Amino acid sequence: MVAACLPDVAQALGLNMRIVMVISSLIYGGAETQAIALGRELARRGHAVSIYTLGKENPRLPELDASGVEVVEDQKRGKLDFGIIRRLRQHLSRYRADLVHGYLYDGNLYASIAAACSGIPALVSERNDDYALNFNQRVGLLAFRPFVTGLVANSHAGADFARRMFRLPDDRIHVVWNGIDIATARQNAAASQIDIKHEFFQDPGVRIACLVGTLRLSKDFMLAVEVAKSLIRTDSGWRILFVGGPAPEAPEYFDQVRYAARDLVAAGRCHFAGLRKDVLEVVSQCEALFSTSRYEGFPNVVLEAMAVGTPVVSTEYSDIRLILPEPWQVVPGRRPADIAQAILRADRERERLAAAQCAWVEANATIGRAADALLDVYRRYADAEESRSEQLTKGHEGERT
Repeated sequence: MVAACLPDVAQALGLNMRIVMVISSLIYGGAETQAIALGRELARRGHAVSIYTLGKENPRLPELDASGVEVVEDQKRGKLDFGIIRRLRQHLSRYRADLVHGYLYDGNLYASIAAACSGIPALVSERNDDYALNFNQRVGLLAFRPFVTGLVANSHAGADFARRMFRLPDDRIHVVWNGIDIATARQNAAASQIDIKHEFFQDPGVRIACLVGTLRLSKDFMLAVEVAKSLIRTDSGWRILFVGGPAPEAPEYFDQVRYAARDLVAAGRCHFAGLRKDVLEVVSQCEALFSTSRYEGFPNVVLEAMAVGTPVVSTEYSDIRLILPEPWQVVPGRRPADIAQAILRADRERERLAAAQCAWVEANATIGRAADALLDVYRRYADAEESRSEQLTKGHEGERT
């Protein structure tokens, strides 16, 4: 009943905001997941939200049905499309946006340039850590960096990295951890009709450790294959499931990983499931989820696993030590045998670990908490711009008198 009244209360108090999010597309990725979830939550609270995509490959549009979120689909042509800049700028004006928020590199670039000199605050995002820009991206950064008003990172490590890249003062860099709709995640997991042990391994007695993510170098799937070999050597009852497709920028890496795992695949002990829409349901049926990333921001799949009771083991990167409740869940160094042993321990302590993980998510990373934190950031910049506009108006009135 309270939630149903929120939009009316916000409108009555004049607290509604008009927010435009800019993102490359709505595909199956972490940034896209958060943009969709936050857009839905902000719209539920009575704010006007528009998601402007720079491409028309948007298979996740149905997730926004009946949410109140407006989606504008455009199509970028070339590395810098001045037509999109013009159309996005017109959209910001027509929508009477209080601010624009870019997601990922292209979203950051187009949001910042389109908002330049418009009086609309432009926020950019940092959703990764410790990576290198290519030459074109470095040139683009020099072009749009002067127009950035503030930055939202989804990890403390990402904020430190972005501070160096964007050269912003500390008071314009903000950390907002990812959030998850816990109730919906658990409902979806409970209602799942799949049986992954039968579907992938035709054996209900096996135990499955999964790794979810696009097959790119930063995820270090080669290490994951070595972890799989070590785990199965220790206990032949384990199977490894890799969920995710090849990275567009490095499709050859997918082939290299599959070749490294060829013996495990041939023996029926490892399976590449490809890109799936039911990742959460798959993860909920695994005995453990593990990550071998070298760097990334705040992984959504870790939150999903924690929310549905699947133990998590990880290498050390970004804020992961602040997220996983037990120190031993984060394995120092990158020795496959150590990671395999941590997976075995996570399985042995599954019940206690699942409870601790769920408690952490409920206390720190619900979609409601993420939306609260993001709105605090948004209001800071929107209020500052409103105050500046009022001062300019008063100044002009003084000149006329």
